[in-house]
Amino acid sequence: MEQRNLLSELQFNREYYSNVEKKIASVIQDDPKRLITYSIAELSEVAGVSQGSINNFSRKLVGTGFAGLKLQLAQQLPKYSEKQFNLAEPGDEIRDILAKNRSEMATAFQNTIELNGEETLKRVVDLILRAKKIEIYGIYRSSIVAMDFYYQLLQLGLSAAFVSDVLMCSISAALLDQDDLVIAISSSGRTKDILDTVKVAKSNHVPVVCITSDPESPLVKLSDEALICVSSGNSISNRSDEVRLAQMFMADSLSSYIRYKIDETGEKRYFKMAEMLSAHSVYD
Repeated sequence: MEQRNLLSELQFNREYYSNVEKKIASVIQDDPKRLITYSIAELSEVAGVSQGSINNFSRKLVGTGFAGLKLQLAQQLPKYSEKQFNLAEPGDEIRDILAKNRSEMATAFQNTIELNGEETLKRVVDLILRAKKIEIYGIYRSSIVAMDFYYQLLQLGLSAAFVSDVLMCSISAALLDQDDLVIAISSSGRTKDILDTVKVAKSNHVPVVCITSDPESPLVKLSDEALICVSSGNSISNRSDEVRLAQMFMADSLSSYIRYKIDETGEKRYFKMAEMLSAHSVYD
């Protein structure tokens, strides 16, 4: 099993925590080395929360109590490094920002890789390849990722559709059945219209894959499979952009693997589609 990065998860998901959970997370992030020396009573006093809340938060993170949380943190401390708040600093030129963004995106991509296990990724690919029809839903910023993923699957010769209208998402989902597939994209995993659409799909026994940044979100709980795409954790101001690009990184990677997995019939569809697209190009 791939090892989770708990300190990164605390940073990525902080905005989704309750006020009590944020107090505990703050103490952990402020000094993780000191945290592993605390008893639960000491942490309770420092964070200003109950011992029961600490155990509940620990179980949410690692599936066990405070002792288990300290053990996992202790194992990961050698990998920990302090995070700066923002990329841009006084005196930076635009090329400096380009270089910093390249580094931050590499970190976001690596974090995304660490949060998604091989078996989950393969199950998602199998669902895509088996589906009679694939419908991809995304609203506002998430529609950019959804549309890009749709074009990639379409170019692979798969029967895909992209829907971003808040009304049409649910109407379209109502026409699907258990042989189809829904891919729901939402950075927060809390967009009401996407959640409503997924509920409609699930009522028709349609398998659902979600692509989101919050593993504890309502969307993940509704979905059959969840792909978690996150930021570098270094910059609050760049978080949404990093998540969006991490989601596109995920879609690109899945499409590359699907291209490798499609059978001979799929290859014929792919090259036929490429031929049709090429016919619209102008050559000197």
